Amino acid sequence: MDVKILSNSELMVRFGKLVQTERKITHLVLECIAEIDCRKIYLERAYPSLYEFLVKEFGYSPSSAVRRIESARLLRELPEMSEKIEAGALNLSQLSKVQQAIRTVQKIEDRTMDAEEKRELLGKIEYTTQNQTELILAQELSLPFVTEQREQIHRDESVTLSITFSKEQFALLQQVQDLISHNVPTKKWAEVMTYLAQQETKRRTLVKRSTRASQKSSSTSKTEISGSERKAIRTNLRKSIFANGNCCEYQDPVTKKICGGTRFLQIDHIQPVWAGGDNSSENLRVLCARHNSLKYAKESGQHPLRR
Repeated sequence: MDVKILSNSELMVRFGKLVQTERKITHLVLECIAEIDCRKIYLERAYPSLYEFLVKEFGYSPSSAVRRIESARLLRELPEMSEKIEAGALNLSQLSKVQQAIRTVQKIEDRTMDAEEKRELLGKIEYTTQNQTELILAQELSLPFVTEQREQIHRDESVTLSITFSKEQFALLQQVQDLISHNVPTKKWAEVMTYLAQQETKRRTLVKRSTRASQKSSSTSKTEISGSERKAIRTNLRKSIFANGNCCEYQDPVTKKICGGTRFLQIDHIQPVWAGGDNSSENLRVLCARHNSLKYAKESGQHPLRR
């Protein structure tokens, strides 16, 4: 229908109906996302996360995907919120902010908010604006008024990052800035953050190596059902596998889509060692941790000792 031929009253009636339909569709979309999340279907489709699934498979913008994921998870816990969404009492931005605020409270106070607390909180923000919602959440949960983080990417791929810190957070950062001034004499925040990131990465690497060494020294040789010993993958072979496959190689058996994730990569035996697989380069590939776990879960049902 060409809306240009409608009278003002007809246009408003049509618009009202479309808004109502949009709200109804919104809560139905959230229900689907919640169920996809519950079933972990995105892993089967070769995506390392629900977020990447929504962004890359369905074209949602990053912020839209986050809002829908946050809202879907809250809706799964409080299904009666569907009626509130359809009535226009609550929207995606509000639900997302509530989820973020709840996580903050649970982290700060080291407790879990029950469904009734969340239900009461949602009731207090019905039919409110975004600013009113943020203020209510801050007051009800004793949280500081938080400004959203913003990123601006420039032509040379550098990034301007805008972050709001609380008084306590900034004081802590300044204290750290003074403590590492001998390593970062300029005290520029970009250099301070980079130095801290490098130190944390180094620390985690050392912990990981220490854990592996401890496990290696304390473990005894175990013979697989096939009768062959499971041997560690040679260092040079491991490096070669990662060099040739610098992303997750999991493939959706239906669509043939490859995951391509680059975080938390691990080496996987295509044919499990217990089933006769060896450490040859032809039997090794790179998987992200999520898809490696998915493959292990499927193989567990085939392993003679894990049925």
